[in-house]
This record gives sequence, C-alpha cells and structure tokens, in this order.
Amino acid sequence: MSPMRVTIMSRRECHLCHVVTRVAAQVQEDLAFQLTIVDVDNDENLRREYGNRIPVVLLDDREILSGKVTGGELRKAIQRARWRNPISRILSRVKLALTRG
Repeated sequence: MSPMRVTIMSRRECHLCHVVTRVAAQVQEDLAFQLTIVDVDNDENLRREYGNRIPVVLLDDREILSGKVTGGELRKAIQRARWRNPISRILSRVKLALTRG
C-alpha cells in the first residue's frame, strides 16, 4: 500500500503557508505520508486556480483543507481518509488484535 500524498499549495512569501508546512511536518512524525509543497506562482494554471485561497491542503489530489490549518484538523482528515480505504481498516484491526495479544 503506497503512502498517502499530502500536497500543500503555497507561495514563497506566505506566512500562513510556512505555518501549515511546519504543522504538516509535525503530523508527519506520527502519521506516514508523502509531503509535497507546490509553489503556485511557478505555474500560471495553479495561480489562476488557487488565487489567494492559499494555503490549500490536498490529500491524494483532493482538496481537504485551506487557510489556517491545525495539526488536529490535518491528523483527523488523514485518519478519516485512511479509514475510508478498506485495506486500512483491515490493517488497523489486525494491528489492534496484535497489540491486545
């Protein structure tokens, strides 16, 4: 199973974007996912699509959060997405069974 992809649509001079990037890096210490930062100013289409709505957080290419994002919100969104994936539910139950002995 490949890790989830978290993409942050960002700008270089955006303070809130830097904060969300740090929050994502902290969450990544506990939950495995691939983190990518995309500067929308490097692509005219992305700049048009996201405009001033940045930062925008995508989970496996689906927009899940934008603006001020907390670690709790990001963690919850990732866990919800994993739970929707049937293999993740199975693996989490197996892990729980193994920890209980």
